[in-house]
Amino acid sequence: MTNTLLKSQVLYRIGVVSKLSGVPVPTLRVWQTRYNAFSPTTTQGHHRLYNEDDLQKATLLKSLTGQGHGISLIAGLSAAQLKQLLNTVTSIASSPAQQPALANGAWVVIGASLASLASRLQSETFSSARLGQALHIQRVWPDLAEASGAQLDQAPDVLMVSVNGLNDSIADQILALSQQLAARQTVVLYSFGQLNAIARLGRASFLVHREPLNDLGLTTIIQSARPSLYAPTWVVESLATPIPSRQFSDVVLQRVANIPSQVMCECPRHVAELIGQLAQFEDYSRDCLNESPKDAELHRQLNTMAASARALFEKALLMVATHEGISLAESV
Repeated sequence: MTNTLLKSQVLYRIGVVSKLSGVPVPTLRVWQTRYNAFSPTTTQGHHRLYNEDDLQKATLLKSLTGQGHGISLIAGLSAAQLKQLLNTVTSIASSPAQQPALANGAWVVIGASLASLASRLQSETFSSARLGQALHIQRVWPDLAEASGAQLDQAPDVLMVSVNGLNDSIADQILALSQQLAARQTVVLYSFGQLNAIARLGRASFLVHREPLNDLGLTTIIQSARPSLYAPTWVVESLATPIPSRQFSDVVLQRVANIPSQVMCECPRHVAELIGQLAQFEDYSRDCLNESPKDAELHRQLNTMAASARALFEKALLMVATHEGISLAESV
């Protein structure tokens, strides 16, 4: 790399990109090595340097993945394309047909520095991130101890907690408080944290970010917290319908999968394998770790979906077996 290149543009090391974009360094490395998301320049000392376009792209990828977009599908897009996608998503979310009464949301903030942050959140600077509406700050507490045992007349839509150090004990307090207040979404800001505590809060579907945060980082948090205020659209309509137990054991499915088929597309094998995979995911979702009521509800929905799909494909296997004269008895 020449000195001319260094002087022609501002370049950043990965740690600076992480701090400015709010994306952890390990995540940036995965996005680069696995998905070629960025175009870093390598110095003679083998250090990777990122330009302004890479920084903007990291920020946009963080916003879009926070809204549910798969990184593998959007990593190859340019910064301009990502910005257009984000604008499209924001436009759809702000349409009258999609905007419920809770779109503004009530926020509760906790932390010594959050009194000033509460004012910052309500300022005009960040109003555009909330569809032009100032945030409604319902309550401010200086620390977790002060908030412990407190009761609110109305459950907050967003609980934002700021702590200097994040360890397992603090994580336990935050998990308990979120459940106590029945917050629909919890955001945790920390200066220094233990990986296990950060991972636990992440598994509980909390939004976890490291401080300090610039204006762009704070705006991203607001945008990421907003989707949780909308009623879920993935609720299964037939939850009350009992799901039938498995009709065929793994032994029967394995035998059918190994039978030579007269059908060129090998339907018996494919259907039997699908049933086996769905049954395995059915068991997996039932035993999956739940660290919050939202976790439990999600896994219950997934289990119901998997079981319903499995029962449907069992009917398909009966059709295929009848057509080809295959016995589905436990022992043949």
